Amino acid sequence: MGTAFERVTEGPHKIVPTGDHFGVAVDVERKDGSRSLLVPVIKGAETLGFAGFYAAFQDLISRSRISKITPDELKGATVSLTNPGGFGTIASVPRLMVGQGTIVATGSIALPPGFEHVDAATVANLGVGKVMTITSTYDHRVIQGAESGAFLRQIEMFLQGDGDFYGAVAASLGVVVAPAAPTA
Repeated sequence: MGTAFERVTEGPHKIVPTGDHFGVAVDVERKDGSRSLLVPVIKGAETLGFAGFYAAFQDLISRSRISKITPDELKGATVSLTNPGGFGTIASVPRLMVGQGTIVATGSIALPPGFEHVDAATVANLGVGKVMTITSTYDHRVIQGAESGAFLRQIEMFLQGDGDFYGAVAASLGVVVAPAAPTA
């Protein structure tokens, strides 16, 4: 999903990155109250493990908010994450930057549309829970819709715990998870 499209003198080319360079969209409020978006990049994200990724993520976000990001740290994203859900948005279709293959957008974690004003007891009785929409914008010149669908499905499966996803996260962070107590 990080594959990019580029025109060179010989014509169109599919550019396959040598690593996973993960851009993180950060909403920054300027001193005058206006807002801007910075997308610092965690280069070589695939080599970090979750603990290393999380540390890099926190570092880039905190430095972005205090204007301590260098221009080089804003270059080279192959895949980016944006979170318009922080503003209550359900879904978003962000625009790709040059050299990028995909942007993943996460919506708000909320009750499905139409249930936000239903009383909590009725929602509970109906078994309705909060959901989050995840969308991807991708360059259709080099990435097919089926690839994007499979990619989003894989994200969903990880978030549901497939492949011991949460166990691997806990192990990377050095967190010992006790086995669940048997239920009666």
